[in-house]
Amino acid sequence: MQKYLCLFILTIAPFVVCGQKQVLDNNPPAMDWRQINTPGFRVIFPHGYSKEAQRVANTLEHVRMAETESMGEDAPRKISLILQNQNSVSNGFVTLGPRRSEFYTMPPQDYNFIGTNRWLDLLAVHEYRHIVQFQQSKTGWNKFFYYLFGENTQAGMAFSAAPPWFWEGDATAIETSFTHSGRGRIPSFNRVFRANLLEGKRFNYHKQHLRSYKDYIPNHYVLGYHFVTHLRRRTNDPDIWGKVSNSAFSWPFIPFTFSNALKRHTGTYLVKNYDMMMNELDSVWTKQLQGLETTRFEPVNERRSKAFTDYSFPQILDNGKLVALKSGIGDIQQFVYIGADGEDEKVFVPGIMNESGMLSSAKNKVVWNEIHFDPRWRVRTYSVIKAFDFETEKLKVITHKTRYGGAAISPDAGRIVTVLTTEDQNTYLVILDYDTGQEIKRFDNPENAFYSMARWSDDGERIVALKTTEAGRSVVAFNVNSGAEQTLVPASYENKGHPVLYKNMLFYNSPLSGIDNIYMYDLESGEYYQVTSSKYGAYNPEISNAGDFVYYNDHTVNGLDVVRIPLDKSGWRLLTAVEDRSVKYYQPVVEQEGHEDILNSVPATEYPEKKYSRLGHIINLHSWGPYASTDLNSAQFGVFSQDVLSTTAISLGYQYDAVEETGFGYVNVSYQGFYPIIDLQVSKGSRSTEEAVTNENNQVEDVTFNWDETSVDVGLRLPLLLTRSKYHRELSLENEVGITKVENFNQNFRFLDQQSDGDLYTNVATVNYFNLLKQSIRDINSKWGQSFAGSYTSSPFGGDYDAGQLALRGTLYFPGLFKHHSFYLRGAYQHKSWKLDTLNNDTYLLSNQIPLPRGYSHSTWEDFFAASANYTLPLWYPDIALGPLLNLKRIRTNLFYDYGYSEIDLVNQAQRVRLQREDTYHSVGADVLFDVNFLRFPADIALGFRFSYAEPNNFKSGGSKFEFLISNISF
Repeated sequence: MQKYLCLFILTIAPFVVCGQKQVLDNNPPAMDWRQINTPGFRVIFPHGYSKEAQRVANTLEHVRMAETESMGEDAPRKISLILQNQNSVSNGFVTLGPRRSEFYTMPPQDYNFIGTNRWLDLLAVHEYRHIVQFQQSKTGWNKFFYYLFGENTQAGMAFSAAPPWFWEGDATAIETSFTHSGRGRIPSFNRVFRANLLEGKRFNYHKQHLRSYKDYIPNHYVLGYHFVTHLRRRTNDPDIWGKVSNSAFSWPFIPFTFSNALKRHTGTYLVKNYDMMMNELDSVWTKQLQGLETTRFEPVNERRSKAFTDYSFPQILDNGKLVALKSGIGDIQQFVYIGADGEDEKVFVPGIMNESGMLSSAKNKVVWNEIHFDPRWRVRTYSVIKAFDFETEKLKVITHKTRYGGAAISPDAGRIVTVLTTEDQNTYLVILDYDTGQEIKRFDNPENAFYSMARWSDDGERIVALKTTEAGRSVVAFNVNSGAEQTLVPASYENKGHPVLYKNMLFYNSPLSGIDNIYMYDLESGEYYQVTSSKYGAYNPEISNAGDFVYYNDHTVNGLDVVRIPLDKSGWRLLTAVEDRSVKYYQPVVEQEGHEDILNSVPATEYPEKKYSRLGHIINLHSWGPYASTDLNSAQFGVFSQDVLSTTAISLGYQYDAVEETGFGYVNVSYQGFYPIIDLQVSKGSRSTEEAVTNENNQVEDVTFNWDETSVDVGLRLPLLLTRSKYHRELSLENEVGITKVENFNQNFRFLDQQSDGDLYTNVATVNYFNLLKQSIRDINSKWGQSFAGSYTSSPFGGDYDAGQLALRGTLYFPGLFKHHSFYLRGAYQHKSWKLDTLNNDTYLLSNQIPLPRGYSHSTWEDFFAASANYTLPLWYPDIALGPLLNLKRIRTNLFYDYGYSEIDLVNQAQRVRLQREDTYHSVGADVLFDVNFLRFPADIALGFRFSYAEPNNFKSGGSKFEFLISNISF
């Protein structure tokens, strides 16, 4: 009588798309939320933030109708706005799924980002335009898709219909038109774009839009602002982008719908419009430079490569060495020495810097701000102050869990001046003790002006800072002892920045001439001087220790250089002789909008305030209908809910598995308002799987198993964000208890003593950890790092079935032989547990959880050990576009050697079958991947092929193999 071995394989891991283990960005549960309701907004804010919430509500209502005039006819329907005061990152966004806007309220210190605007005013103007854009997108077919599928589909189709540069470029044009100091008025905003164009790097549309690994391309804000502004200038039609976007959004599924819309309303397609913009900018910017006499300076750093690299914020240490912050397309941020020969030497790599537009040094110490994260609550971040001693080569963390912006060290290196922004949006200039980080002094600020970029005078007796109010920006000085404030440069909308007070001279950056340059105000004579005359921009003055040179940054087509000139005002130009070369590219749009002074008349309506109930708004349906998984192996129909404070995600529906050709209904709930995340998953439906089975004649046959399954899984997750340095670090702990009821089991192959139905009770514990050095644009992998993942599945609660599996896997990353090369080792071990070391029909074999040697087909084993050595390198950065269909950005390869060892030693006494086998695996091969974009979509897709040779083993598996690959999709 033939005896057959039953390998009953059930996968207990959840397979629902919406049940993927996402971590929502939210706040601690102790937050007390309030709300203000206006005709257009529900402003949700923390208790104690009423004053700013009222002003934001008034500002938004004031600009609401004005911002819709050039896009759409009606103001958008009411939307929720969350004011986040726990975050130290300066940001804001509007999104759908669920529909809401969030303002991160801490103002930035960098003057070239905020301009002379109040931060929340700038956010209100910019982000509300995105709300208008989303309203505009709900038209034509996209309106139909919204009613059929909800907000997620509306957003997805809208983003496919209009490129990213349109969204941000249009909002930046509005920001520039509605304020005195939007980014379109700031020369630093376009200096890379400008230098590229005028220095022969006139990139085609595809490269400018889709970016590059070869050349540094400014972001989509820059391209978008100039494109949007150009078309409004050329057509003199304030509604032109409203017309174009309406046509594009109406037919979002048509390829190149945005280009077709431009053709319909302008007479020319997208690329031709882009070329006309580039021609106009070339003419305008070339004319700006005609007859310009530039400063003769002495270069300090030397470039060995044409790769775009900035050497920012030069600092002269007491030992005479020059330090700069180096970063670029091929380099992560790092402090470097620049030697007398111009060569740079890496000294220290900081963590995630909170960009303040400055550095400060004294006594061989440099201080700066970094972002630290709350381990659990993703909205809560901190801006701490750190210092590095270049003499002792030691890092010092000066403050912890603070909200400081900018940092400058006193000449005696004993104190630090910084700007504190409190959670209720009050701003204070404070002095801290260097050794302890404790606050020594706080300067009065009765009008709650915004101070930024504070620095010490060379004698340590005064502090100079930028002061921004509704009247504009001034430069002020504080007497350290008395606290008295003195205005040095009166308030105006001139975007002054980076003040340096040396003796009786105040140096600062300014775009007064139309090009960013360094200026000096003589406190004794009252005269103003233009210190530099730069082609593309001069920034960040630093005075040498002897007071004989001014070091600064000069922008070139390859990035910021460090240069120096003599400190001699006899060679500088008086302000009265400075020629205004401003390019007011934005002016026609300002005139078309007609609201340049709109923020000068914001009303002060006192809206009623009341408590906001998180529980009362926990259900918030935003999307519905069918969806496909990212791997296209499953499809589902369901409804999706997420509250606007991101505490609870709920989904329910039906999912079809294309691989198993089965389906099931599901309900998933993830509550993330507590420190541990609580996940609940319930599903009921049919399952199917196929497994190769070896009979007593050593023949392999495929066996199909079908059954009905009801599962309930409850789990706790603890996702911890532990980044504190140059390494991105996360740790995730999870434990899930599951009950699976199997019914109506059947199969197409005959077995003896077959157990059909039963219950499985499982406990799954998992841990995931990674520690990876941050990467530059060109890096394929992290140069240094470790990752580890482990899972243990057991059935300790009884039941009809027994299941157990331990899976461990880890990766170590190392630098390769050359820049951007990467060598990494990968190891994995998996053990499948068997009840009493015997294979019975009540044993579950779980799906593999580790990477197996490439080039082989694999069966089921009791123990499996795998190891892999990989070498990854870029081959070419071609930047080739095949019209609008395909854009090839990079070709890269991965060379690999894989090893594996497996064994199984099991016996089934009832069926008198013994399975004893061991085997080894050896394979070598190469992956060749092409990083491409299709149909002008900005997502990078890695396509390619793998060739491998696997040494044949006892299981008769191996040989040469050719496979096609889809590696990843990234934005």
